[in-house]
Amino acid sequence: MAKVHIPAHWRALVDGRTTVEVSGRSLGAVIDALGEAYPALHRVLVHEGALRGEVAIAIDSVITENDPLEPVGEHAEIFLVPAIAGG
Repeated sequence: MAKVHIPAHWRALVDGRTTVEVSGRSLGAVIDALGEAYPALHRVLVHEGALRGEVAIAIDSVITENDPLEPVGEHAEIFLVPAIAGG
């Protein structure tokens, strides 16, 4: 199972957890599994069926292109990185 690290300001959407373990052999499958368990988090990550561009996702510390077909290893660590705005 992949371990998904949840940013602090989204933890309320996953019952306060810092990480969530889900299965999936691709990024899209992992996001779908997150959505089944935590629909509110899914709404933050996905818009009109596509991963939101303002959310960066790293698999094993490598930033992805948010391609749902991106392979995910059985013991991968996935980091969700929300956009940071300000001046």
